[in-house]
Parts: sequence; structure tokens; C-alpha cells
Amino acid sequence: MTTQSLRMTLLRLRRRKRERWLADGALLSVAAIWGSTFFMIKDATQNFPVLAFLTLRFIIAALVLLPFVLREIARRGVLPARRDWAWGVGAGVLFAGGYIFQTFALRTVDAGRAGFITGLYVIFVPFLGLLVLRQPIERRVLVGAALALLGMVLLGYAPGGTLLGDLLALLCALAYAAHILAIGEMPRSADWRFLALAQALTVAVLCGALLPIMAALRACEAELCRALAPFADPLPTGLPLNVLLVAAFTGILATAFGLMVQVWAQRILPPSDAALIFALEAPFAVFFGVIFLNEVLTLLAVAGCALIFGGTLVVTLGAQQTLASDQSLEALPSETAD
Repeated sequence: MTTQSLRMTLLRLRRRKRERWLADGALLSVAAIWGSTFFMIKDATQNFPVLAFLTLRFIIAALVLLPFVLREIARRGVLPARRDWAWGVGAGVLFAGGYIFQTFALRTVDAGRAGFITGLYVIFVPFLGLLVLRQPIERRVLVGAALALLGMVLLGYAPGGTLLGDLLALLCALAYAAHILAIGEMPRSADWRFLALAQALTVAVLCGALLPIMAALRACEAELCRALAPFADPLPTGLPLNVLLVAAFTGILATAFGLMVQVWAQRILPPSDAALIFALEAPFAVFFGVIFLNEVLTLLAVAGCALIFGGTLVVTLGAQQTLASDQSLEALPSETAD
């Protein structure tokens, strides 16, 4: 190797190292943003309709994503196919379910508690994969599920939650897991920008359509109406500044910016690095809940959260290491990586 080629190799290594540091920092900022949304949303929706807030949030996210989609359509000269619309809308329905369950859960449980329960989607994914796609479950998943289940039992006896709130957070995790499986089955030819936009529009339209329907249930005396009463918010009569600011923050940073950073960074970082950083979302949710909402963490709650976090890491890092090994083996013949 000549001196010139050695110098070029060292420069490339330094550049890649800088890119990895930048990608690590970017993903860490996204995890912190996602963790911070729990306490913000909890505060913003205490006296404002949940469905109205979600409608506003995802309209803002769609408006941010729209220019990127239009630019890509202009570059390609081709409109999105009907199949792409179907996948985007279908995934958007699951996405909406997750956000609706999570946001209503935040009304009755602590932000940190909701963050850790929501993080169980990582464990639900392989079990749904077995039921829906007949994908085998590895031993590490069973170990992670056992740890998380024990953590949920301990968390259930800790203050800061309700049965309804914990159940809604679990349903949120289930919806997110189904959403992840749907994303994994999407056609590779579909543009990610359009799929993100289609999902944001679906959540906005669905929540906007449900808002007057649920508001009308407040005047209903039937048994089903009484069962749905916790979700029957009235129509909004105004738009408080704090709600607008939180909707803008979550729509622009947590949804649009977070998605774009995730796609960019995961092309640079190993999957295990990204998985570990994203797993920090739940601890961030606890941190911000303690700082801004004065939430109290008992020893029992800490133990439960630690077990859930440990179970999540067992499942996530094991899966990502397996994926990384598979990708390395596939790349050996040509000595290239994806």
C-alpha cells in the first residue's frame, strides 16, 4: 500500500467515524424527543380533546412531509401506485390505534409508566409474527417476555397507574407491534417519504372523523355509550396556546423530523447501536416525567421498569445482532454492504 493510498484510507476511516458519532448523537436526540412527548402530551390533553389534538398533530406532520414527497414525485415523474396507497393507509390505521390508545392512557397513568409499557411493542412483535406470519420464536424472546411480564406485575402494584390506563398502554404496544410488522411487509419499491405521508394523513383523517362521533356519544344513555364514556370528549371550543405548541413540537420534531433522522442514521449505524439508542426512549420518558410533572418513582416501580427495560433489550439486541450477522453473510461474496 502506497503512502497516498494509506492516507486516503485513514481519511475515509476518520470520516466514517465522524459520521457514526453524528448518527449516534442524532438518534439519541430523537430518542430524547420521543421520551419528552409523553409528559408534554399528558399535560396538553388533560383538558383538551385527545382526538382533536391528534388530528392537529398529524396535519402538521403531513404538511412538513408533503414538500419532500412532491419533490420526489417531480424527480421520478411518477405518481404513487394504488398499492402504495393501500399499504400506507392500512399501516396508518394501526398507527392511529397506537396513538389513540397511548394518548388516552396518559390521562390516567404517569408518563414514565406509559413509556415503559408502550416499549413492550418490541416483545409483542415476534409473538404477532408467529400468529400472523408463522415466524418462529427464538429462546431470547421467551426470556425477554418473562422478564417483561414480571416487570409488569411489579409495576401493577406500584402507584401512578390505573387498570384502564395500563390496559390502554398495552393496547398501544400491541398496535405499534402490528404496525411494525406491516412496515416490514411493505413493498420495497414504495418510497418511504410517501408511505410516511400516507400514514400521517390517515391518522389525521381517522381521528378527525372519530372526534364528532365520540362527542355525540356524550348524549347517549345506552350501555355501549356508557362503556365508551372515557373516550367521549366534547368538541373543542378553542385552541389553547400550549396545545398548539405541543402539537407543533410533536408533529414537526417527533413525527416528521424523527422519521427522517431514523432513516438516515440507520444507513450509517449498525442495527445493534440503533436498537440500544431507541430503547432509551422509555428512560427519557421517566426522566422528563419526574422533572416536569413531579412524578414519584417508588422502589417497586423502579424494579418493574428495570425488568421491562431488560426484557426489551434482550429481545431487541438479540434480534439486531442476528440481522447484522445475516446481512454480513449475504455481503461476503461481493465484499459489499447494503
